[in-house]
Amino acid sequence: MNSIFTIHLFTTIFMCGLCWFVQIVHYPLFRAVRIADLPQYEQKNFVTGYVTVPIMTVELISGIWYLLMFHDTIFIYNIVLLGIIWGSTFIFQVPIHLKIARSPTPQLINKLVTTNWIRTLGWSIRCGLLADMVLN
Repeated sequence: MNSIFTIHLFTTIFMCGLCWFVQIVHYPLFRAVRIADLPQYEQKNFVTGYVTVPIMTVELISGIWYLLMFHDTIFIYNIVLLGIIWGSTFIFQVPIHLKIARSPTPQLINKLVTTNWIRTLGWSIRCGLLADMVLN
């Protein structure tokens, strides 16, 4: 197995697992925090970026690098899904987190949980595509 592919596979599996944790445990816990305390809670939550941003960046770079090197057709779907995940992150999740940090509402929390399904399913499908590449 190519080392670039191995790095990409590892980062994708890591992010898929992390995203499921966020979807099922972390984001729903926002509902357990008093609305008045959410801005402070959200400020502490920003530390999550120290984990996610480097891994997502390595995942993106390794994915583009692999695609440019091997032009694998199934991998094109993988990169399209990765683009959707990044798009969702910057169109939905980041702006919602910033709004929650300023003026939280239960509707924003629900929107955060709901829109995060885009990323959760995207990473899950990507893991399946990459698994298919490993097995075939």
